[in-house]
Amino acid sequence: MKLGFALPHIGPIATGDNIRKAAQEAEKLGYHSLWTNERVLVPVQPKTPYPGTADGKLNPEYNTHFEHLTVLTYASAVTSTIRLGVSVINIPFYNPVMLGRRVATMDQLSNGRVTLGVGLAWSEDECDVNNVPFKHRGRIGEEVIEALKAVWGPDPVEYHGRYFDIPASIIGPKPVQKPHPPILVGAFVPKALDRAGRLADGFTGCCAPVDALISFMNSVKEAAQARGRDAGSLQMVMRCLVTRTDQPVPEEGRAVAVGTWDQIRSDVRKMADAGVDEAFFDVAFQPDVSDFTSYLRYMERFREIQEAPVPA
Repeated sequence: MKLGFALPHIGPIATGDNIRKAAQEAEKLGYHSLWTNERVLVPVQPKTPYPGTADGKLNPEYNTHFEHLTVLTYASAVTSTIRLGVSVINIPFYNPVMLGRRVATMDQLSNGRVTLGVGLAWSEDECDVNNVPFKHRGRIGEEVIEALKAVWGPDPVEYHGRYFDIPASIIGPKPVQKPHPPILVGAFVPKALDRAGRLADGFTGCCAPVDALISFMNSVKEAAQARGRDAGSLQMVMRCLVTRTDQPVPEEGRAVAVGTWDQIRSDVRKMADAGVDEAFFDVAFQPDVSDFTSYLRYMERFREIQEAPVPA
């Protein structure tokens, strides 16, 4: 199983200098990929409670959150081989022509290293500021995915949907990767998992127990097979939002990468045994990551997590 690491574009250590150093160090250590994610804003009085917090508000780390695609473009300029992924962007917020051209440009500038993870947005507050009807975000998101593939395909491009209409047009540049950069869908519920199997090049999971993530992955494969697609060609990538503890965390309901080093290592091995293609580690919310030195210490330790016991 390949390993990746999330760039420090969230929280108190999010700086341009730290992003550059992290990207270069991850490449030097032999990581397969670098990752970002998307948050748009921190609502003071949220309509949609934030999952996993006592008061339903966003973690204070999100007060600083560099824009994800810009960060990946910067990282591509200071690296040469490591892949660059986002897991995930809120796809209903984007015009597919503008997003398609942006990602294709990133793919050209990075020589074909971009992976696009997409989700449907769970925050009503963020949907509101992007003028996206919350109840329609699933249908809008599907159209964006379909239209993106058209934008990245042969000219003249043409797409006609309920929410987006592209008349016959020449749209460039085209991506280096063919037929297009991988699109991974993030999902939890059956309808969204089915969508991943129908439309996407793979699945990206997060923030659930490892057995649940493996079950989600298998549901995506089953949905792909039901449409006559090759499930074995789909990419399966898991975001491990790290909360390392000194004492073991009870197993019931324990999210992936939450617990002691031994519990996290067990999660990694279980994912590898289940056929997950890649896992990446995000330490943005780990309490003892207060500066770049502590961030780098985690990056060095996680690089060896599959090969040997990780020191406390």
